[in-house]
Formats: sequence, C-alpha cells, structure tokens
Amino acid sequence: MHEVQETEFIFIDETGINIWTKRTRGRAVRGRRAVRVVQGRRGPNLTMTFAVSNVGGLIYHKLTEGGMTGQRFSEFIGTVCRLYHPLNACFVIDNAPAHRQAVNLPLPQNFSVRYLPPYSPFLNICENAFALWKGNIKDSLAEVRDQLLREDHQQRMATLGQLAEQGTAVVTLHRMQAAFRGMQAYLPACFGLDDILM
Repeated sequence: MHEVQETEFIFIDETGINIWTKRTRGRAVRGRRAVRVVQGRRGPNLTMTFAVSNVGGLIYHKLTEGGMTGQRFSEFIGTVCRLYHPLNACFVIDNAPAHRQAVNLPLPQNFSVRYLPPYSPFLNICENAFALWKGNIKDSLAEVRDQLLREDHQQRMATLGQLAEQGTAVVTLHRMQAAFRGMQAYLPACFGLDDILM
C-alpha cells in the first residue's frame, strides 16, 4: 500500500476490434432465441494498445493492424518512456505471451515493471478503459456498418481506424481515477488471499 502512494502505476494492455464489433444483446418473440447469422470471416483485426494511469489518464495509445507481438509491445513501452516523465513509475501488465520480455527491457531508472497475477482483470484499469472505448466504437459502428461493407479493404480499415481514434476521447482522467479507486477496493482481499467472485 505504501508503494501505491509513492509510485505512479501505468497500466498497459491491448485489445482487438474489427468491423463486426457490436453489442451482443438482442430481442426475439417470447419462447424463441434471439439469433442472428453473421459472416463467418470477420476480417483482420486492428489492435489498440493503451497506457493509462490515475495521474495522467490516457497517457499514450497506438492502433496497429494485426495482433500484438513482443517486438511491438517493447516498442510501445519504449515510446511511453520517451514521451512521459513521471518521478517514479511502474508499468503494470498482464502475463500475455507478448508481454513476457518486458521485465528484461532497458528502462530508465525511474521505471519498473510488475506483472499482475493470473486471472485478475479487476486489478487492471485498462479493462475499464477498453469497456468505455469499445462501447463508443460499438455505437459508432452501428451507424456506419452498412457503408463499411460496401467499401474496399483499405477504405474499411481507414474508416475503422478513424472511429477507433475518435473513440479514445471517452477515456478521460476522471474516469481512470474512478477505475483506479475501484481497483484499490480489491487490494485488501488480494493481500488476504481471499477468493474474489465477479
């Protein structure tokens, strides 16, 4: 808990989107299931990577086509180190395969790396940021999906990228501070090795 007060924690994670990203609720006549047949091939993913903290809000983000690799993740962390200069900071990341080499990166002295325990999304405020961001994307895609389907691949990816960039505006400092406070509420249970039911 002392470290929480002395260190700025920068949470880094990534998530994918494509043009089929949409809300998963539906309606149907009583007694029937709400089912919709969708295209089997969903197309390539775009991957959005966030670096968020309770002090700086959305510090940096990057949108790339395709999945996350160790090299891309290392470059992302290097960029955050060059652009953001807190007194004392700790990168908090999960144990995804692309993140495993982060602890071996040559970081400035005021930066360190900590891994989250397995199965602990409630300790990662990036999950809150992604929920806000994806909600915005889903609303935007619902309005332009038919237009996107008529476009060629390059235009489709450009439009999706533009919507993704515009959607980052919902990840505000105020919301990240609230997410950080919510995360801190789980810490006593984690330190006590209690079961956490979601």
